[in-house]
Amino acid sequence: MGDSTVPAGRLVFWTPSAPASAWADDPRAPALVHEHHVRAAAARGPGHREPAWIGVSFGVGRAGRQRAGAAFSAWLRDHEHLRSRLVPAPGRCRRRTLPASAVTLRQEDVGVFADGASVRRQIEAFFDRSTNPLGWPQVVFATVEGEGGTTVFAGADHGVMDGYTLAMIPGQIRDALAGRTEGPTGPNGPTYLDFGAEERNLTGRLPTGPEHTAPWRTLLGDTRGATPAFPLPLGASEAPAAQRSAYRWLLDAPAATRFAAASHAGGGTTAAGLLACLALAAARVSDARHLSVISLANARPGKWRSAPGWFVGLHPVRIPAAPRADFAGTVTLAAAELRRRGPGPGSSLPHISRMLRREIHPRFVVSYLDVRRVPGTPPQPRDTMLRSRIHSPAEVYVWLTRSDRGVHLSVRFPDTAVARANVGRFVQATAYAATRAADGHRASEAVPTPA
Repeated sequence: MGDSTVPAGRLVFWTPSAPASAWADDPRAPALVHEHHVRAAAARGPGHREPAWIGVSFGVGRAGRQRAGAAFSAWLRDHEHLRSRLVPAPGRCRRRTLPASAVTLRQEDVGVFADGASVRRQIEAFFDRSTNPLGWPQVVFATVEGEGGTTVFAGADHGVMDGYTLAMIPGQIRDALAGRTEGPTGPNGPTYLDFGAEERNLTGRLPTGPEHTAPWRTLLGDTRGATPAFPLPLGASEAPAAQRSAYRWLLDAPAATRFAAASHAGGGTTAAGLLACLALAAARVSDARHLSVISLANARPGKWRSAPGWFVGLHPVRIPAAPRADFAGTVTLAAAELRRRGPGPGSSLPHISRMLRREIHPRFVVSYLDVRRVPGTPPQPRDTMLRSRIHSPAEVYVWLTRSDRGVHLSVRFPDTAVARANVGRFVQATAYAATRAADGHRASEAVPTPA
């Protein structure tokens, strides 16, 4: 949970439960990435616990405990995907699902804490032990009843959620508190459980010839078969290393608007503009002549736009850049990279590994999410995304988020002195490129257009 703000107050844990007799076999095939996640956890063995949760915190005002519990229950019952689990089995994981009526919530009054740091440690440990990919529940809640009202913390195993889902949760819980409990997809709308079979049907028909694997093979060829690495040394050995996080606002709201306009003038979107800034930063702080990175993107087909789940696509990105390259030219190249993206279900990690006949282990990754486009009740400024502690000697993940407040950057990397310095230089160079692009657009608007 890093340095996220956690209030002092009374801490309560909320754990979904259901009788063993309520579980029923479900014939629907699991989504490829979820099955891959569960099998990886099973392969590590029952004694090995490696937290892999993501979460979100948000305020709900002076909601009483009874109302909060009713809202959590209504939300869980509305999403069958979160009432289901995968059981490892030969051939294909077996799915089991609960009826909505079987789900109840167990409360645990942990006590009153005078400082937020103690509350943070308690919640983090609760999420670590309670969001197991191989068990159920895979989503739990904590509430802190403080002077400013109730703050909700939701944590989920990453196998059942992505960042887009996290951005929807605060609005959906607030709707449930207000009595609006019908799901955004409607009572009979498609869910992530329906997606699995359709994904397998689609990926089974996708072409896998050289022309379709060429972008990946080009990216991997640049790195001698491994996935791209961060362009500067990280100072970590091959042994697992604890990672740390850093956060920065790249652009405030007015600057983000100007930046979007500058990106559009270069033929791209805000996402393309931010990739261009990363490419310019890589060229500025290293001798890299390309930004080589794996991009994560929301890969939801339209009818699953409002469904919770793990709809994430991986895409190879390789953008030429030079120390003196300009933003306009680089954003044009970045926009061309984004236009090469294939269909959503064909971009999952297991499908790409199968297509390339080798396991893909991303090391340098960038993700872009525009939370203003999340369906339903929009997020509020203090809603905060969370993630579990990670151990890796080589991974650098960059998350770029556009909201009404501007553009925010979050990054995780090995906790070494070398990585702290080099990632800091890279983030600073990215911020410099973004600010220059936004300010340059303001300057160009100020120049009178000739008659």
